[in-house]
Amino acid sequence: MTDSWIALVDRTGLRVFVRKTEHSPPFLTRRASRENAECLWAVLPPGHADYIQHVRRLGDPRWVLRLLEYFATDIGRIPLAAIDEDFLLEGVTFPEWRDKESLI
Repeated sequence: MTDSWIALVDRTGLRVFVRKTEHSPPFLTRRASRENAECLWAVLPPGHADYIQHVRRLGDPRWVLRLLEYFATDIGRIPLAAIDEDFLLEGVTFPEWRDKESLI
């Protein structure tokens, strides 16, 4: 059985690698736009995903990105325009104006 994963990559290599959930694509695409990075999705068997997580904790982000590309049964780029605006309106809460002072 394979799982879907979301990755955040930049010119240094693989920075973030998380299992795809309902919330991960919108948040990682927003983060990618702020940090001059790209968002990828990948489909991997569980054993390969665990190995990539292990190697990512040990070191070289470029090598880990190569492993991800090698092990993925399917991989692709998530365009930054894919941010779901409706999700942001329904799934994210914003502080009230009266709470603004407590955020400073």
